[in-house]
Amino acid sequence: MKNALKRVIAILLCVCLMGSAAALAGAASVDHPQEDYDYWHALWDTSSMGDEYTDAYRAFANYLNGIFNNIGKVGPVQQEFTGSFAEHFISFLRELVARVLNALSNLVVNNGIGGGLAGLIPGSEALGSYEDFDLGAYAGFMAGMDTFNTEAGEGNVWSLGYSEKSIMPADFGETSYAKGAYLPDIYGNEMYKDDDGVSEELRVRTVVLNDGSGRGSAAFCSIDAIGIANADVRAIRTALAEFAAQNNIVSINVSCTHIHTGIDLQGIWTKPVTNFSNNIFAKKEVSYGVDRTFLQAVIDGCVAGVMDAYGDMKTGKLWFSSADISSYVHDRTAPYALDTNLYKLEFLPDDAAATPTIIATFGCHPESASYDWNNPEDGGTFDTKFSADFIWYMEKIMNAAGYNFIYIQGDVGTVTSSRGLTDDGLDLNAHGTAMRYGYEMGYITLTLNMTEEERIRVNEALGDKLGVAEGKGMQGYTVWYEGLATVPAQEVKPLLNIAHDAFLIRVDNKLIAAAGKASIVDNLVLKDKVGNYYTVTEVGFMELGDTLSVYLSPGETFGELLVGGTGLTGFPYACIRDTLGENVIVMDLMNDAAGYVENDAIFVYAGIQYAPEADYDGDTWGLVSYGEHTGSTLIGKLYQLVDKVKAPKE
Repeated sequence: MKNALKRVIAILLCVCLMGSAAALAGAASVDHPQEDYDYWHALWDTSSMGDEYTDAYRAFANYLNGIFNNIGKVGPVQQEFTGSFAEHFISFLRELVARVLNALSNLVVNNGIGGGLAGLIPGSEALGSYEDFDLGAYAGFMAGMDTFNTEAGEGNVWSLGYSEKSIMPADFGETSYAKGAYLPDIYGNEMYKDDDGVSEELRVRTVVLNDGSGRGSAAFCSIDAIGIANADVRAIRTALAEFAAQNNIVSINVSCTHIHTGIDLQGIWTKPVTNFSNNIFAKKEVSYGVDRTFLQAVIDGCVAGVMDAYGDMKTGKLWFSSADISSYVHDRTAPYALDTNLYKLEFLPDDAAATPTIIATFGCHPESASYDWNNPEDGGTFDTKFSADFIWYMEKIMNAAGYNFIYIQGDVGTVTSSRGLTDDGLDLNAHGTAMRYGYEMGYITLTLNMTEEERIRVNEALGDKLGVAEGKGMQGYTVWYEGLATVPAQEVKPLLNIAHDAFLIRVDNKLIAAAGKASIVDNLVLKDKVGNYYTVTEVGFMELGDTLSVYLSPGETFGELLVGGTGLTGFPYACIRDTLGENVIVMDLMNDAAGYVENDAIFVYAGIQYAPEADYDGDTWGLVSYGEHTGSTLIGKLYQLVDKVKAPKE
């Protein structure tokens, strides 16, 4: 409370100083040179605001100096205050307004409402003690490799195994499950069907990767769900502990595709009032928000997936390519910083008869199918059908072309799909837009390295799922392969480095703390003696040859933390690419569901952000976050981990 109040007072004082700068200058009895920036800088320190604001203030200070140095002199002031700077300065003032309002909002929403709720709620039996907790004894963590190799060994060769398992509960169809989407207590027992009449299915897709160095294998599971808590990831690893030890699997990673139309795997959509009442008032056996039947199906699917993928491993070559897909994704929240690339890893086995695998990652919320809140097919009520969103349809293209497929969520932040090029001017329901988006992204990913002539042949061979033959030339229709660049594929050296760090993070978000305290969500929640709340999370870092580096992030990382820009002003660290290299990408929602991760300096639970190109924009993403210091905590831990594993060997 004190720190937040200090921030508000500091900002208000800043505004007062700005307003009184001219009066202070007029009262000064000395003559200040035109370039005497230090005098004005002493009145208003802009060092933490970024170079663009420092330069703007320098110009403004010089302008004021020009005015006051000419007071009492004959003739006009020989100083220009250009319109472009005026616009820049007004933009700064408007951003300052956003920060003041956000600071006040944080006080009311988090310290007031959230703090009161967290303070009033007694903890369930699952609430732990911070002082008594032993992180080292907490089962289910895998540290990966102690140090990183810098060169591929002479005998190194890539091996990759693949598996795909259903995670549908055995009683689905008879029993209704909560939909992990936007509103709680929406239940259903039916999956959408695709255009071939096949019911979609929620799945976990798994790859196991090894570089032949003898240092161990790394597994990656991608679940069709909105998110999974670190506590449940640790349950999966614990179930695999013996198998992993026997087969030298040193890293098991579990992420979610982040679909908004799957079964609730986080707990906040499943009977929240009933569970809350039981855990807080009735004091019966803890009733968790995550349905235990579904959770067990997920655990079983991941365990079987890792085992089968390991058994499926074959040697081969790994190829990397990427392409800009900025026409297909957009950031919906200021400051509109995002990674607009699609990244593709293609594994080609040495055995020509074996099935190749494509690993695709790009940041995009798979939520198109969730927008039919008032679905006429369900009698005008909220849509109760489940869907795997565009992931299912990307995979249909890959499978038809003879590939295994896994999609791993990228640097997602507040990025969602731009469907203008994929909807093709057609009158579609929400599920129809997800279908077409998935098909188009599947075609693009599959053919990144092909020419247009080759793409035309692929389109025809795979059934022309987007109806190019009928639609080409129609108003509003766009042909997916026209104008699409052909990008080269780069062979990745057989060198795998991967490491992880687990740590306690303070849950500043009192609403999340209250949900964890009441065991509505599966996150482990600890409380210390002075009333602070904590949970366990982790970060990871991976290198694939010298081609690609990956930050394995537990949350939904805002793009500015990766690529920088004005949205990083006031953040205590440089952006990831400036620090670790331009070849770093982000794989989000990996091994936890930490929520949105943004710059501490502009963090808000429910407020606004300002961007000159789009004026003010609402921002309520902080309501689904561990809190305002999550960004600096995670990025700081990432940089410490990289420094540790890449330190010179003694």
